[in-house]
Amino acid sequence: MLSRFKFGLFALLVGAAMFAAPLAAFACCPSDGNGDHAAKAGLGQSHPVAPDLSPDSTWSVYEFERDGVRYVQINDSTGAVRVAVGRIADTFWVMPIGTDADRVSVPGSPKAIPSYSNARLVYSTKALEVWLHQTSSSDWWTVGPASTR
Repeated sequence: MLSRFKFGLFALLVGAAMFAAPLAAFACCPSDGNGDHAAKAGLGQSHPVAPDLSPDSTWSVYEFERDGVRYVQINDSTGAVRVAVGRIADTFWVMPIGTDADRVSVPGSPKAIPSYSNARLVYSTKALEVWLHQTSSSDWWTVGPASTR
């Protein structure tokens, strides 16, 4: 009788642990509201081992997270790194990574985007948006909180 009780208690505890583990994962980590697809390594790489989050096949967008700091990186279709931006909450800064690093506008460090550019949304979550402004000679970027445009 005692062994049935122990087995039943063991089964109950295992079942509770299996149910609680997924719930703990939801409570564990902050998210940008679009699912947490942030990689832990690979920032600056041409083809990082991270999911491409862009719905636009011309561009690859990757998110990274380390020590509470989020990063977004945009690569072109050849894998060349074009832009990388760091972010903590609504504070953004341009990283010195990518061929377009000098043509990125972020809140607190705006760049004058040429008025003759065509703009399109390349990536967005509930936390941020990435806009591409193309001119005949170069690409310009705006990265900031969602719905800032």
